[in-house]
Amino acid sequence: MYTDISKYGKMLWEAGLIHLTSGNISVRKGSVIYVTRTGSLLGDISSSDIISVNLENNRRDKGASSETPVHRALYLANPEISSVVHAHPPYATALSWDYTTIQPIDSDSIIIPEIPVLTDCPYGEGATCVVESFPKLFLTHPVALIRGHGAFSVGKDVRQATARISMVENECRLLFFRKLLEK
Repeated sequence: MYTDISKYGKMLWEAGLIHLTSGNISVRKGSVIYVTRTGSLLGDISSSDIISVNLENNRRDKGASSETPVHRALYLANPEISSVVHAHPPYATALSWDYTTIQPIDSDSIIIPEIPVLTDCPYGEGATCVVESFPKLFLTHPVALIRGHGAFSVGKDVRQATARISMVENECRLLFFRKLLEK
């Protein structure tokens, strides 16, 4: 688990999908969530940057990512999810201001046919509104954006969740350049 979180955290950093202390990754094993520490450097994570928290409650959340309540809500809404990745991909985040749903325009649309954007919640890390509203989007989508904040993805493992974040950013980059060329 540490190896995967470290490996894919570094990939997120190298791909420019997070800035120095942004983003977080979690893995669920039974009733325990292993989540990155708040403020950790995903591009250079150590084993002490991974905190174990409870799936059912927040009694052990001290030091864990401020997004832990969102991760927990996603796991509780869908027991098939084994990993959650949150990043701040620049093109996806920029487009989230102007769209409620982003329609991919290339062949990756077979895998991710649309990217919903949560627009009803004033954003705050781990905000109650996000915790209550966001999981509904993941009942039918493997990825979603929070307006002006970034992307979350879910998967059977860290690799799949990270790949989905990468696809989202690529889709949004292509859409951005297509819109620019249309002007």
